[in-house]
Amino acid sequence: MKHSWLPALAFSCWGLAVSALALGLLVLPQRLAQRPMARGVLSLQLQADGGLRLWNQPVTEGQVLLLARKAAARPGWQRLRLVPDPGTPWGRVLRLIDVLDDGGLPLELQLPAT
Repeated sequence: MKHSWLPALAFSCWGLAVSALALGLLVLPQRLAQRPMARGVLSLQLQADGGLRLWNQPVTEGQVLLLARKAAARPGWQRLRLVPDPGTPWGRVLRLIDVLDDGGLPLELQLPAT
């Protein structure tokens, strides 16, 4: 009965390690998704159905243009990045590039992973 506290301590440490790992797996993708924003990049996702998302919020083309013009007027914002889903028709991507090219920020296209 002398060492009855050792298994409890081991299980506590194990539970703490699993909790820390789960928290890391939850927070890390969010931090990676926010990294472009810290570098002055507005990252715009174009979904396969034609919907636009900015910072995981649905937006319209007009809202994106207004935000791009405001961001171009402020120092620190460097470019607008368009990230289409793999299933997005390229005609839709090209039309959106034409619309966003007049937004005031340099536009870059991040090709989808295959």
